[in-house]
Order: sequence, then C-alpha cells, then structure tokens
Amino acid sequence: MKTIRGIDNLFRIYKNLNEPWSFFVEPEFINEINCIKNANYYIAETEDEFDEMDDSPDKYDAWLEYPTFQAIIDNKLEHHPNATKKDLLDAIIYYLENDDFLD
Repeated sequence: MKTIRGIDNLFRIYKNLNEPWSFFVEPEFINEINCIKNANYYIAETEDEFDEMDDSPDKYDAWLEYPTFQAIIDNKLEHHPNATKKDLLDAIIYYLENDDFLD
C-alpha cells in the first residue's frame, strides 16, 4: 500500500493510476476542504491488498474511484486549462455534493 499525503500529491500522480479501484481514507475522513487538502490517501498496490482494505471498514473507507477522480480533474482542465489547485479542489467538492461535474 502507498500512502499519499494531501490532495496536492494526488494531483501529481492521478494520471498514473490505471486500475478501476478507489482511494481509501481513514474512517473519520469528511468531505470538507481542509480534510480533503490534508488527508492521507491510501492506494492499494495489488488486487489482494485492495480487497483487504475494502473489507476493513474499521481502518479504511473507500473514497473516490480512480477513474472518477481522473474524470473530475480532466473535465475541469479541459474547460479551464489554467485551473488552479483550488479550482480542482472546488471541482472535487462540487462532484461530491452534486454527483455532477463542474465545468
């Protein structure tokens, strides 16, 4: 398992995630800006590890699936190529609240 600290580091690696899996977060994670900015994100490195993390709700909660996260970021950048990290974070929050993309 890899641990990624903070959303800025997810922005750096999101294009390299090829599996249709989810990011995992700690159970106390909440979908608010400060938490999303500073949380630890856990990435399974094997299918067995993913299954184990997915079956451990006392340790990990699934957050966004990789393809969904990628689509949120790519959509925002497609409509606003100069989007800032704050703009990307706003797009994530919008998606989480509305189940829709923020153009």
